[in-house]
Amino acid sequence: MITITGSANRQFIFPSDLPSATVYYRDFDRIVNYLPHIQLVARYGPNQFRAVYQTIELGVYRVRIYCDMQVHFNEATRTLHVSPLYGPTPVKQSVSVQSLTAQGYFTSQSIFQWHDRMTRIDYRLQLKASLPKPLGLRLIPDVVMNQIADSIVRWRIDEIAEGFIERSTKAYRRRISPPPARPEFCPAALPLRAGRAPRDRQTD
Repeated sequence: MITITGSANRQFIFPSDLPSATVYYRDFDRIVNYLPHIQLVARYGPNQFRAVYQTIELGVYRVRIYCDMQVHFNEATRTLHVSPLYGPTPVKQSVSVQSLTAQGYFTSQSIFQWHDRMTRIDYRLQLKASLPKPLGLRLIPDVVMNQIADSIVRWRIDEIAEGFIERSTKAYRRRISPPPARPEFCPAALPLRAGRAPRDRQTD
């Protein structure tokens, strides 16, 4: 078995006030779409989900790690928790020459604080899993294999954290400041047809 653990901690300034920031990030159905390599595959109930972390590593191995999670916002501490959900049947582990599948555990924590008129967010996330050893790597010692896997996962977790911050803040800016209409679709900007004047300017 390969045991992996990856975690990251980032702080960033969100371009809106505290109430708007908390409402935005509490909408997990939308926010999860901004997490690179992660997508929802099932909803068990209010704020209860199954997601899959999926990547292709070393150009060959397709890795799928399914995580059951629940989402809770603590009003007193202004903290959004994503924690493991226990109860759903774990996925069955499988391994082949080019893929492996396993159950894992995803957690994250977002702490919201005022920062002038904007919001400071302390964002942390972690992914844990025990994976079956790929068939093509059976001869590599477990210690070496775990070191390689941990290095890859740490890199991927950094990608997830940084990508999530960039994507979610960009999406919010687009939401509050939509791009201007393209001139060719703006009636006021359409050129007049040659040889004709506007009705109120036509003369006999």
